[in-house]
Amino acid sequence: MIKLVDKYHCTGCASCAQSCGHEAITMVYDNEGFLQPIIDITKCVECGLCQKHCPEMRPIGRLDYEKQKYYALIYDQDRKISSSGGAFSVFAKWIISQGGIVYGATINEKFEVRHIGVESAGELNKLRGSKYVQSIIGGTYKDIRNHLRSNRKVLFVGTGCQVGGLYSFLNGKRYEGLLYTLDLVCHGTPSYGAFKSYLSKLEKTISPNGEVGAIREFRFRKLDSWSIIPSVKFAKSNWRMLNLSENAFMDAFFKGITFRECCFNCQYCNTERIGTFTIADFWGIGRHGLPFKRNVSSGVSLVIDNTGLMPSIYDELRDMAYIEERPKDEAIFEQVNLKQPMNRLNVRDSAVLDMVNPNCSLVDYAKKYGFPYKITMIWRIQKLVKNVIYTFGLYNVYKTIIYKLGK
Repeated sequence: MIKLVDKYHCTGCASCAQSCGHEAITMVYDNEGFLQPIIDITKCVECGLCQKHCPEMRPIGRLDYEKQKYYALIYDQDRKISSSGGAFSVFAKWIISQGGIVYGATINEKFEVRHIGVESAGELNKLRGSKYVQSIIGGTYKDIRNHLRSNRKVLFVGTGCQVGGLYSFLNGKRYEGLLYTLDLVCHGTPSYGAFKSYLSKLEKTISPNGEVGAIREFRFRKLDSWSIIPSVKFAKSNWRMLNLSENAFMDAFFKGITFRECCFNCQYCNTERIGTFTIADFWGIGRHGLPFKRNVSSGVSLVIDNTGLMPSIYDELRDMAYIEERPKDEAIFEQVNLKQPMNRLNVRDSAVLDMVNPNCSLVDYAKKYGFPYKITMIWRIQKLVKNVIYTFGLYNVYKTIIYKLGK
């Protein structure tokens, strides 16, 4: 009988499910809200394609990293609507200008994070912004293969394991000149089930009697700066920044206690990347020996050229963005996940289940896992200062000063 990898190694990339011509594999939510492949033995013919196309069972061959270079990128036009320096927009518009299609993650009206394809610059807004939830790949790999077979250019953006899943699905073929991939420097991925439960708890906390209606939109971070403060918009309210226990989901994310089990032994948390390019926030630029003269307040993207492609497309990209080569040591200095995966804390055993559990309130969750949950004098002062900063548009000035002081 065919066996796939266990939950401690399965990334949920769905390459196995999309590779099965007999539709014997479906992706099913487990008790923690993560999608896991389940084999229907009545349909399985034991052909072994699912195992062959699993990037954990048969890792994809890595690249020639002697060609690898590190760059800072700033796309001023999009920095106000992106959560970093705008690198995604630059590559996406470059592909679309050549008649290509871009695949990335969007968040829909059900608050599911799903991969979709867009074909115009006007649709890119659907894919912008960070989403700290594992996205649903669906049939994306099959769609991409069809585009490649018809000689259409494709850009795919995802976590390292998703990019690895795509290449595994394509039998390791990189389709040079047609397929371009951006793998994200990833801390780890919480589940959709945990996020959906969190939103339900957030509604009960902020709008227990429907005072401001139901949640209509959610942002994991600000789109015009480095800020990682999430915010929510209800049917009868403006955008509201989340405080104390309201922010328990992101507090848990940064502590690394709600990730998929495979994230703690991720094969992509190093500088030997899988994508054509790697993108991330360029944390620490200009603070480790080499000055950076551009304004960093609204974010700077780190772009790692893994294949030596940048010199050949540089002239096309620089019409849109400022691009500067930077030292590798600087680029990885503050990027923990370019060095190693997150450590698995013992509380991971209960943290996801408690977030999924509808009877565990956000206050109870924050108390149990050591997150801020009550108003103190220090918290009042900090909040007052932040409110003044945001009200008068001083955040970028504040962040620039703090950044240069190395805080």
